Amino acid sequence: MRTFLVLLIFPLLTACSSMTSRRNPAVDITQYKRFYVEQRLNDNNSTAALIAADLRARGYVAGHGPLTMMPDDAQVLVTYDARWTWDFRSYLIDLNITAALPHSNKMIATGSYHQPGIRPKDATKMIHILLNGFFK
Repeated sequence: MRTFLVLLIFPLLTACSSMTSRRNPAVDITQYKRFYVEQRLNDNNSTAALIAADLRARGYVAGHGPLTMMPDDAQVLVTYDARWTWDFRSYLIDLNITAALPHSNKMIATGSYHQPGIRPKDATKMIHILLNGFFK
C-alpha cells in the first residue's frame, strides 16, 4: 500500500523543464563580436552579469548595465525577463532572452526556459542551455 501511495504522489512532485529557442534564419549571430546585456532595474540576482559572463566564456566581448550605458560599438543588444522564486533558497524559474540589433530592433534570436520543480538547475546552467540555442 505504501508503494502505491508513493507511486501515486511522485508524479505530482516532479515537473518537467521546457526550453524553446528561435533564430532568425536571415541573420547569423556568430558574425557579431560585441554584445551588451541590458540590466533590468528590478533584477536583484545579477542575471545580466550571468548572461554577459556566459557570452564572454564563448569568446565574445560582452558587457552589461542600464541601456543608457550601452557602448556605441555594441553590435547585439541582449534583453531578458527573469522570474526568480524562493523555496528554501532563491532560484530562477523562468527566463526569456532576446538578442536584437540595437539600432533597428531586428530580432536575431529569442528563447525561453521554464523549470518548475523541486530540484531546479543552477541559473548559470539555464543561461548556458538557452544561449546554446542561439549559437547552433
